[in-house]
Amino acid sequence: MSARSGHSEAAVPGWTGNVVLLLASSTGGVGQHVTSLARGLVAGGASVTVCGPAATQEQFEFTATGAQFVPVQIPANPTPADGRAVSALRRVLTEQVDVVHAHGLRAGLVAALARPAQPLVVTWHNAVLATGLRGQMSRLAERVVARRARVALGASADLVERAASL
Repeated sequence: MSARSGHSEAAVPGWTGNVVLLLASSTGGVGQHVTSLARGLVAGGASVTVCGPAATQEQFEFTATGAQFVPVQIPANPTPADGRAVSALRRVLTEQVDVVHAHGLRAGLVAALARPAQPLVVTWHNAVLATGLRGQMSRLAERVVARRARVALGASADLVERAASL
């Protein structure tokens, strides 16, 4: 356990796979979680590429963990520009990649739309609280992500239950 982050950073000795960690805009917990995962995976011998908005690299310094960083601009809210994020992720996935691990619904949706051949793991970090049209669109995105993910993880049991129910 890391005393600073509270997250396990135990290495998986002997596994030298290639992992893409994907996140959308983040100013706190998700970025810290991705940093912790990148650090642990690199320490265990994996090759890690973190993809996300350039601002996340500036804030969390993923490359300081030994990971590579590729900018994939995924804003906090859906926009017509999401197509560019899907295209950028597809370019990353043309390299040797063993698993794609998306963090949060926005990153999960971009990954699902990129349709990677690799297994998609999605960590659900927050519940959808929006109502109205935005809530309906978010719940549709949840279904798309849940159906495309090979593995669903969650920051809490209720998020895992939600993903499983979809």
